[in-house]
This record gives sequence, C-alpha cells and structure tokens, in this order.
Amino acid sequence: MNIPILMYHSIMDGHDKSVSVKSFQRQMNLMKGLGYISINFSEIDKENLKKKFIITFDDGYENIHTNAFPILKKLDFKATCFIISGKINQYNDWDKDKKNFKKLQLMNNDQIKELSSNGFEIGSHTKDHVNLTSLSTNEKNEQIISSKNFIKDQFNIDVKTFAYPFGSYDDESIRIVKDHYNYAVTTKPSKFNPNKFKDIEIPRVSINSNTSAFKFLLKVMTNYENFK
Repeated sequence: MNIPILMYHSIMDGHDKSVSVKSFQRQMNLMKGLGYISINFSEIDKENLKKKFIITFDDGYENIHTNAFPILKKLDFKATCFIISGKINQYNDWDKDKKNFKKLQLMNNDQIKELSSNGFEIGSHTKDHVNLTSLSTNEKNEQIISSKNFIKDQFNIDVKTFAYPFGSYDDESIRIVKDHYNYAVTTKPSKFNPNKFKDIEIPRVSINSNTSAFKFLLKVMTNYENFK
C-alpha cells in the first residue's frame, strides 16, 4: 500500500515559488471529498494505509500559520512542519543568492506552539538549513542533534521526524539521523511504500505553484510520481 506524503514549502499569493492560498484550499478540499484522513508520521500503521495521507511543510514559514493552518483546522486535517531551530522568527536567508529571491518571514515561538497544540507534528530541518554533505562530522552532529535538543528545551516536544535540507544527505548524515530520529523525509519523488523505502529515507510528492488540480489528483491517486 502506498501513501502520499505531500511536500509543501510556502503557502501564499503573489509568489511564484509558493502554492497560492486558493490552490491549497482546492487541494485540501479534494482530499477531504475523496475521504482521505491526514495523519502524522508517528501514526503510520503499516498494515492500514488506505485513504491516509501526510501533509508536510518544510522551513516553517509564517504563512503556514496564517494561511494554511486555518484551512487545515476547518477540515480537521493536521500536518508535520519541519522547522529550522536556529532561524525561528527570522527569514529564509539560505535562498538570498537565488534569482528572484523574496524575503519570507519564518514562524515565531508562539505560532509554533499553537500549531503543536492543535495536533501538528513539529519536526527538525536542522539548526541552520545547510547542505549536510558539505559539513564535517562535528558540524553534521551540531546541525542534526542540536536542533532536536533545542526544540525539546524550547517547546517540550520530543522530535521524532527530520527533513534533509535541499534534499541532500550522505551515508554519514543518515547514520546520525537514524540514531536520533524515527523518520526522515527526502525530496525524492514517489509515494511512500513501507515495504520498499526506509523510514529514514522517505520520498514525498512535491506540490508547487504549477500543480494544477488535475496534476494534483494524478500525483495523489495514481502511481505517476513513482515513475518520475
């Protein structure tokens, strides 16, 4: 049984790298209408994944709280939000050298707490959103482990899930993540089959600004994503 794990980043209007609020609303309404139930990673029952899906947000943008959260709450959906522990209430400075860069605000402590208290799973996206493959062993440990410890100290959340920044990792990164987390997500395209993929290298279904309603259904309802 395959489960779609949706990968989002920013949910806002007027930004070509973000899914618009209207599109996100339509996509979530489609999932609700199809009878899907959202779960968190800790709730994965590998024997019963029918009509289950997971929503993930990378980076922890403020617009997830302001735009996506109200939509999800109304539909009784929850999601996993991967936050960057060293950049809470800051902005996406890791993108500043990219073409058409737009400064986007990240969530603050109170917003993260509200998501957590409403059933959102808070995961780690490292301390500083750096490419793990470019780091030494000590630096990898700092990025991967300190973020988990910070979230525990700051929010009293025992973090079980991790997202690799830029989808980049190596064998050493996997070993460190495996010692401290139960699940880790990549940017590799596919639905998640627990008999095929490792819990520490979970693929996702990427949803972006160009994902039409038809393409969204194709990604979720068929094996289209598995063959990309």
